[in-house]
Amino acid sequence: MMDCEGRIARVRERLQDTEADGLLVTELSNVRYLTGFSGTNGQVLVGSGGAVFFTDPRYEARAGALVEGGGVVIYPTRLTDVLGERLEAAGVKRLGFEAKTMTVAQLDDLKGRLDPTELVATTDVVENLRRFKEPAEVELIREAVRISDEAFAWMLERLVPGASERDIALQLEVHMREAGADSISFEPIVGSGELSAHIHHTPSERTLVKGDLVLFDFGSKWRGYCSDLTRTVVIGPASDEQRELYDLVLAAQGRGIERARSGESGSDVDAAARRVIEAAGHGDDFGHGLGHGVGLDIHEAPRLHRISEDTLAPGDVVTVEPGIYIKGRGGIRIEDIVWVRDEGSEVLGSAFKNELVEV
Repeated sequence: MMDCEGRIARVRERLQDTEADGLLVTELSNVRYLTGFSGTNGQVLVGSGGAVFFTDPRYEARAGALVEGGGVVIYPTRLTDVLGERLEAAGVKRLGFEAKTMTVAQLDDLKGRLDPTELVATTDVVENLRRFKEPAEVELIREAVRISDEAFAWMLERLVPGASERDIALQLEVHMREAGADSISFEPIVGSGELSAHIHHTPSERTLVKGDLVLFDFGSKWRGYCSDLTRTVVIGPASDEQRELYDLVLAAQGRGIERARSGESGSDVDAAARRVIEAAGHGDDFGHGLGHGVGLDIHEAPRLHRISEDTLAPGDVVTVEPGIYIKGRGGIRIEDIVWVRDEGSEVLGSAFKNELVEV
């Protein structure tokens, strides 16, 4: 059970650090975090006296069943038909809005219909709370990870020369849904041969052949929370170079996981893994950050990157995913989700990675 009332209370506390006396939450993951509501239309007004959830008639029954932590208001056509009176009742004169996600059209509607309420841009008020996962959230992520781990093991038994990247990606998605996933975290990446060097590859009609590296990056959602798993295998037999590069990436990931602890900076964790790859002469072949937070969204704070200013703290859940990508030859990436705890950290998954798998 999520503590929606506690989360709303913490938002109210954080409002004291802004120039607003109320916050209109419109980003849907933030709405879900504060109220438990999942749907395509919902907003939350957080003021000094509590919270009110808004939606349209399509979601009246769903809101009644899901929303916690505040009252529910159904508006007939648009939010601004009812928002003004609620602001007045709550004594909100300076209304914060989520500047990163509100569209220009939405902001213009608020400006045109909420006079004399002053609108104040805010950033990351709810996101900064979402960063630190409650134990119940970690268990939801753990289940999403379990589904992805099982899907990887299932897929290994079905990889054969002649299968296309696109068919493999579709099978992964269907299997995760059949295994209980709400949905997928993102469109699966399946890159084979030289295409495995494309860091974010869109599965193509290319078919697997002997000697191909095959990079999988995929994840499931369980009750709204995401998993993110990357594994690289080879349509055997593997070459000596492929094994050496795999072992190098695995060693870099191990070093990053070791440093992913409370008090470490995101840039230092990235550097610990990156130095392993640089020392082997492949620094230019690792062209992305080491990792990112995971939760209701597949990419959240904190960031593990060369320029990250984040410091890890208990409750952070992050990916650790170094890689080496050599144009025209192929790429290798290994990724797991790590939960930062009071003492040390824990890898949430168990998908096999100890050596390069030949299928």
